[in-house]
Amino acid sequence: MNISKIIGSTALTLAATAFLAPASASALIEGELTVGKRNGTFKQSGQSGKSLASSSLQLAGHLDPIPLIPVGFGLRAISETYDATVATHGVKSLTSTAIVPEVVAWIPLPLMGIKPFARVGYTLISAYKGKTELSVLGATVSGDVAYKSTGMRMAAGVVWDVLPFISLTAAFENSTETLSMTEGNIGGVDIKSAAKDIDFTSTAILIGATVGI
Repeated sequence: MNISKIIGSTALTLAATAFLAPASASALIEGELTVGKRNGTFKQSGQSGKSLASSSLQLAGHLDPIPLIPVGFGLRAISETYDATVATHGVKSLTSTAIVPEVVAWIPLPLMGIKPFARVGYTLISAYKGKTELSVLGATVSGDVAYKSTGMRMAAGVVWDVLPFISLTAAFENSTETLSMTEGNIGGVDIKSAAKDIDFTSTAILIGATVGI
């Protein structure tokens, strides 16, 4: 029996275990908070696209139910406030909220706890709400509009495990939504029946942190 080989093999195994441990640690439940900026283009049939931008705040929770299988399931809550440029589209202010069920998968890498990931979700519950203020024949006419949206949201990014079960995250997100008017009242006139659906395509850059248990 070669004692030196056994000692050397054991030392190598222990070193590899210590090196890989931060990257392979996986939480059963994980919470995420991210912030960022969204830029998009919306258009209705027969019209040219118009740009919109917003700040984005996202909260998400994921469950990783199968040990050693890098796939999780969860919900994402999104709150966004659009920039003042919406005024150029006849809307004085615009905010949106959404609840998105999603699936996330990642690739553990044995390098400083860095894990690439991808996620895909579908907007289940949503609301876009805005205040309008238009000038008609020299008079200012105000009102309210509201939309619901449906569509896919996909993202790719990296997670960096800085401490056990505490990580930093960065992601690039792409979404394609269809907005349907649920409320439209301008100057006392109901415009909902005449409103066409809006196609809204956007991207967002997000950074944040995750905590697992």
